[in-house]
Amino acid sequence: MTREEVQRLTQEERFVALGERYSRMQELLAEAQRKISDEEWVWGDKGLTPNRGGPGQRWAMPGSTARNSYLLTTSRNIRPAGATGERADAEQMREYFASQGWETSVEDGVAGDLTVRASTDDGYGLEYQVRRNGQYSLRVISRVFWGDPAELAEEVIGRIPEERLMVEASRPGDYIEFPRWDDPIVTVVD
Repeated sequence: MTREEVQRLTQEERFVALGERYSRMQELLAEAQRKISDEEWVWGDKGLTPNRGGPGQRWAMPGSTARNSYLLTTSRNIRPAGATGERADAEQMREYFASQGWETSVEDGVAGDLTVRASTDDGYGLEYQVRRNGQYSLRVISRVFWGDPAELAEEVIGRIPEERLMVEASRPGDYIEFPRWDDPIVTVVD
C-alpha cells in the first residue's frame, strides 16, 4: 500500500493489517524452526510491537522515517545437543530456504560463525545464525510498512494482559496471540 492509501485507513484497519503481518511472520518463523527442532526455543524479540522504520532499514522506502513507518522482527534461539556450528547445520537451513524458492546466501562470520539469509516473495527476510559455541538463532524481519509505530504499539500492548507477555521459551508455532480490535484495553502504556 502507498503512504496515501495507509493514511486513508481507519486506526482499526491499520491495526488489523499489523496483526496479519505479525501472523505471517510467526508462520514463517515456526516453519523454519521445525526444520531444526520441535523442542523448546528461547525467545529473543517477541515481535508484537512494530519497530521504527525509516532510512537505514532493509527495504526502506523513499520518504520513510522513524515516525511514519515500521517493520516487524522476531527471533528465537536454541542450543541443539552436541551442536558446534558445523557448516552442515547451516546447509540444512539453506536447503530449506532454497526449497521454498527464496533467494538465499550463506556468509562466513567472525570466529567461524555462519549466517544463512533468505528473502521471501512477500517481503520478509529470514536469518539463521549457526555459532561455533552451539547456540543457533533464527530471526524473521519484515519489509518496511507505512504507519506510526508508536500509535500501533500502544494499541497492541494495551490489549494484551501483562502475564501473557512473560513467555521465555516455547515450541515452534507457539506465540503470543495478536489481540483483536474489540479486546478491552487492559494495560496502560507509558
